[in-house]
Amino acid sequence: MRVIRRINIWLLTTLVLLAMAGWATSPVPGGAQQPLRPVHHVVIMSFDGVRADAARMVIPPSMLAQAAYTWTARTTLPSSTLPAHTSMLTGVPPSVHGVRINPNFPRGHIRISTVFSVVTESGGRAAAFVAKPKLLYLVRPGTAARAEFVPYPKNDSVDVAREAARYLAVNQPHLLFIHVADPDDQGHRYGWMSPPYLAAVRRIPETVGVILDVLRRMGRLDDSLVIVTSDHGGHGRIHGSARPEDVIIPWLAFGAVEPGPITRPVVTYDTAATAIAALGMKIPATWQGTPVLQTVEKVR
Repeated sequence: MRVIRRINIWLLTTLVLLAMAGWATSPVPGGAQQPLRPVHHVVIMSFDGVRADAARMVIPPSMLAQAAYTWTARTTLPSSTLPAHTSMLTGVPPSVHGVRINPNFPRGHIRISTVFSVVTESGGRAAAFVAKPKLLYLVRPGTAARAEFVPYPKNDSVDVAREAARYLAVNQPHLLFIHVADPDDQGHRYGWMSPPYLAAVRRIPETVGVILDVLRRMGRLDDSLVIVTSDHGGHGRIHGSARPEDVIIPWLAFGAVEPGPITRPVVTYDTAATAIAALGMKIPATWQGTPVLQTVEKVR
């Protein structure tokens, strides 16, 4: 009996240690599997101002069939561009990072850890292409190999994606953040769910396709993670409130994922943790976000 008990204790201890080390292969919430190996690239695509119900209307079934997804992810309060993106890229809510206002030209740079700083400090390469200059606040000097403002409306969502795709193909960063502003602009001008707003939202599949196509040509789509999400929604011509139209956002992932609905709750600061975990890097202990899903090695 003692021998059996000792063996059971040894097995339990071994399984716990293996799980902590990330080698377990049992399913995790959402139907994805634990990672067999880190991915080569993570691309985070943020479509400013896209409501989940709007995105759900335009993603074709053929594209959705390739994704792990949820239409019930939640952003932060206030549901505004800079506070929400700060949470998305720092892994913590506004109560921790302290960004609660949404200036067009914030002073200085964020001081806490970001996905850019974690990747760079881990020996990787990070880059950002953004359509609003305020988001450069999140790219502290020295934390990214490239941080570029690609102004809207001179450049629409597809233009931004193509610029980022060229950089991805040549420089192959471990982490690439892409932000487009078209839906938010049209929402403020004409109203959320108006025909001009929905016309901007309908360009999401084409814009995402630019990145998926370049990764496919690189031979890296199956060992990359492409996260497609938003910072907030909107109602009327405004956003920022706790209304569902403002806070419910889409969250989809393509590439090295098990396709299908994500069954666990998702908040925007889970995005940062998901990106860092997928790259096989250590998530900062101060982050409150957790990985939404784990990547899987697809059969080639």
